Amino acid sequence: MKKTVIDYLNFCLAGIFILLVILYGITLVKKKEFDKLSWSAKIISLEPNSSDEKSGMLKILDAVFINTFNQSENRLEFDSPKLIVSKKGSDSAYFWTQDDLLPDSLSVKYYSVEEKKFYQLNVRLPLDKMKTLLENKSLGADLKVEIQPEGKVLMMVEQSKNKSFGSKLVENFQAKEIPGILKMLVYRKYAGNEYNEFPSLKEVSDYSDILIQKYLWGVKIETEDAEEISEISAYAFDGKSMRTDNETFEDAKRRNIPNRILIDWGNTQKYGSSYSFDSQEILDAFKELNMMKSSEPVFITFKLFKNEHPKAEISKGGKTIPLKDDYPDLPTKYAQ
Repeated sequence: MKKTVIDYLNFCLAGIFILLVILYGITLVKKKEFDKLSWSAKIISLEPNSSDEKSGMLKILDAVFINTFNQSENRLEFDSPKLIVSKKGSDSAYFWTQDDLLPDSLSVKYYSVEEKKFYQLNVRLPLDKMKTLLENKSLGADLKVEIQPEGKVLMMVEQSKNKSFGSKLVENFQAKEIPGILKMLVYRKYAGNEYNEFPSLKEVSDYSDILIQKYLWGVKIETEDAEEISEISAYAFDGKSMRTDNETFEDAKRRNIPNRILIDWGNTQKYGSSYSFDSQEILDAFKELNMMKSSEPVFITFKLFKNEHPKAEISKGGKTIPLKDDYPDLPTKYAQ
């Protein structure tokens, strides 16, 4: 059968199509598109054999996974916690989930609150080993950076969709101690601006102390007309609630230093008062009272008024120190 011009044109188009498919395949191979997978990552703290809920506290200052082949970076999510502790079930510092190449480099800078030391780790990751450890790449990969005391860092790989996979060690690393200043710890960025969360703190050691030091203290409350206290809540300087089941804070116990205390009170008409402490002032007050040669506990005493700002003072063994309210406000009058 005699071939027509249309037949030759179809042959030519088919050849062009095959060539384009080959070129596309070569491009995919060169860009390692077939090596891409869904992966996530997190940083946790681990303090072996410790039951303290604040043990192993770390401030993550910066963390980034990098793939040097395509220059991709994965940093901590904006709303990820930066202050993490070792206690099981606590928040981790986490990264955006990626559909990309696994990282071949890791950079982490952090502050050990207990050790009062800054650390930095810049390492190449054994990419081939990570790929080998993954049993089924279609299930993705969960990378876990486990930070232990004295700069010890473990890199693990997990697969959340494969419950039998467990946690497999990729490599052990040793972070280096680096110099640091208070500004690195107290500033945070929000909406393009920087905010100092502890504007009155003076030293790096004060930052650690305000977060993890514990003292024997309780609360005393004097209300106008001796009205009844219905609830007391307290928050530490790490933002966590200090209240446990049936906690009243009127009994002296070993606790962290409070950042803010809220009190609901009143008989027929209910009121709510709050008091926010200056970090350096209350830290210095606790330290000063703790130096006294007395086994008595410290008490924070509040005087509450219906139409005036509340007042607070801290005392022990006859010594009393007034405490200012960083955000003074009149009591809230609850609807009946």
